Amino acid sequence: MDNIKAIIGSYVGVLVFALLIYIAGGKVVYWQATLYVVVAITGTTLNHVLLPKGSGLTVERASRVNEGVKWDRILLGVLFLLTIATFILAGLDSGRYNWSGQISMTATVVGVLLMVAGQILFALAKRANSFFSSTVRIETKRKHRVCENGPYRFIRHPGYLGMIISLIGFPLVLNSYWFYIPVAVSVGILVLRAYLEDNFLKEWLEGYSSYAVKTRYRVIPGLF
Repeated sequence: MDNIKAIIGSYVGVLVFALLIYIAGGKVVYWQATLYVVVAITGTTLNHVLLPKGSGLTVERASRVNEGVKWDRILLGVLFLLTIATFILAGLDSGRYNWSGQISMTATVVGVLLMVAGQILFALAKRANSFFSSTVRIETKRKHRVCENGPYRFIRHPGYLGMIISLIGFPLVLNSYWFYIPVAVSVGILVLRAYLEDNFLKEWLEGYSSYAVKTRYRVIPGLF
């Protein structure tokens, strides 16, 4: 897989998931879904633009998504199914049945800002860490080493924090408070994954235990 194909694939993924919202919402003229598409494409673009020039990380993440330790593949599978259910629920709520009622425009703006902020943090984590991976594994052939640059100076897993921040804003963008139920489950799985990945890296990645002593928190400063 070359870099152009991987980049195109990332945008196709955004549109495929967005299609679930439109289908569940039962309509084409659907401003919440359209707003999500704009925000998601913006975030995807930032992820590509902020990568160092010549980086092969996009291809690396796309081509090796099925690798990694078994427990991580299981968690990713659960997250994937949960994501599908989440998009369908959001469409049913805001597009078809309006269970949540009308969310204020202020809340919607806050949701957009949270999603963009989370995506920027995620992109900065990818930019700083040349070993940023879709799955938990040690890159022995590329001489995997600890990253202590960029946001990794403050927390050990800034990519997870970016995802969590973005998830918190997601229901506000799609006008669905019911959306927070599966989002809460997703956040819980991400926290569990960060905990398990942290233990894995302490055991298998040279220098990580020392880094963990210097950088106290895994995901949320002052808390976890």
